[in-house]
Amino acid sequence: MPEGITRADLAPPQKIITAARAVLGAVDFDPYSTPKINEMVMAAKFNNRLTMTLDDVCSGDWQIRGEKRVFLSPPSMAIISRRLLNKAFREYRAGRVEQLLVVLSHNETMTKCPWIWDYPVCIPFKRIRPTYWDDEVEMFRPISPSDWSLVFYLPPVGNPMDQEARLSRFNTMFCEFGRVIMNERSGEGDWEKPWEYAHKRPYNYRD
Repeated sequence: MPEGITRADLAPPQKIITAARAVLGAVDFDPYSTPKINEMVMAAKFNNRLTMTLDDVCSGDWQIRGEKRVFLSPPSMAIISRRLLNKAFREYRAGRVEQLLVVLSHNETMTKCPWIWDYPVCIPFKRIRPTYWDDEVEMFRPISPSDWSLVFYLPPVGNPMDQEARLSRFNTMFCEFGRVIMNERSGEGDWEKPWEYAHKRPYNYRD
């Protein structure tokens, strides 16, 4: 990683953001971004992770205007990824988020948030190269990642036709990046009892 650049400065590549916006239609809220990253994401509203703490972002209900379409790309850090994902999932289940598309850079987090597998997931054929803003050339430049990423999508709940159309769009937009897995045999909560047996405690959606 270039000198002076931290994981908090990293963003997905433009082509991933473009595909995400095509699935969502537009981005109404990005809960953990920066002003420079939002120049690519173009969210109507975003939380600046350079000035807000993780506790600030995860406390209270998210107030989202418009169609409540959320794009989330946490930095490649375990505790940040897990807490943001669980917070976004709680907001989705509460109806304050209608659609959620996540670019997950910390691959081990998918074992810490097993609910991910209830939704369509794209596992890229190649590692997604994160980007950072280079002040000298005034552009986002890619770097070689140490981890591989995955992308997953929580579609709108309610209208089955709209949901099916969105799922089809996710498959169309992301199949060029990697295999899209639709876990149709996964039932809600079918992993919770095995989790409790393995960890000796119920899954904690709060952290």
